[in-house]
Amino acid sequence: MAGKWAHFPAVVASRQRQFSSTPITCSDSDKSNGGHISDISGYTDQLNSEAEYPLILKVMQATLESVHDGPMACPWWGVIAGSAFALRTLLILPVHIYQQRAQARARKLAGISKLWYRPMRASLELELATRTPPATDKEFAQLLSKRLSRRHHLLMFRQGCHPIFSVLLPMTQIPIWMSMTFCLRHLSGRLIPWLDSATAALPAAAPGMTSEGILWFTNLVATDSTGMLPAITGLVYFANALVQLYRRREYALANSPDGAISKTSWLSHIVPYLGFVAPPVITYVAMSQPSAIVLYWLASSSFTLAQKLVFHNQKLRKLLKFNYIKDKAI
Repeated sequence: MAGKWAHFPAVVASRQRQFSSTPITCSDSDKSNGGHISDISGYTDQLNSEAEYPLILKVMQATLESVHDGPMACPWWGVIAGSAFALRTLLILPVHIYQQRAQARARKLAGISKLWYRPMRASLELELATRTPPATDKEFAQLLSKRLSRRHHLLMFRQGCHPIFSVLLPMTQIPIWMSMTFCLRHLSGRLIPWLDSATAALPAAAPGMTSEGILWFTNLVATDSTGMLPAITGLVYFANALVQLYRRREYALANSPDGAISKTSWLSHIVPYLGFVAPPVITYVAMSQPSAIVLYWLASSSFTLAQKLVFHNQKLRKLLKFNYIKDKAI
């Protein structure tokens, strides 16, 4: 088992708590101690059968436990909140900055692409002048549009701002968010959906999870009986959706030639409001989740809200080469 964790010597040396569906039994002294397992060696000896979980979950749990058990002895609430800020800062924020700058480059390249229309039209007319039978107007328009589109997409790829790159941010956010949620479920003594069998025995909660919370939710394994933590998390998600909608509308107004939002497809009007579906869903789901998971959701969404407010500053957006609202357009 240690061979799999060779790149985590500190964790292997201290405590090889890996993902396992083996139930952990407590001695009478442990039960009298509120369910905490005082004998760490006995705790690790029972973790002999390891389920086949993805490597990213093992790495995340090993990292969280090494921070919790390290020299700083950080409590679990600090480990969870700090991991949310660290993941956002080190992994997601750079992708967000890259994507924002790519969108700004794409907007500039759109103007360049318009300059190709006349020369490419003339070139295509010369190319089809000797064609028999001659191309119809519809065929000519389709062929010209296809060539313009191909050249535009090639330019976008070379400049690293093709629309396909817009999926980089959700492709980074979703796996990290899901992996941390599953990891915290396991640390809280809960089964992991789609990975654990419905008939599997519940794993043991990590030592300290029942007492190292903060404020009114000191037990991170239990759900928040007051409902305040899920409600606050839902409000932060709602604030994120509201800020995002305001920014999209403000940018559309500032960059519209006539000072009004241009008429577009019905789908483009619906998409900005889809963010308001998440707050009630998150609040409802959080009511049945361990406080550790809800705390992570709250910390992660709070970082996102602060990021949106900071990047709303037009001087900063201009400095970072993002799309920004010009003063004369306001």
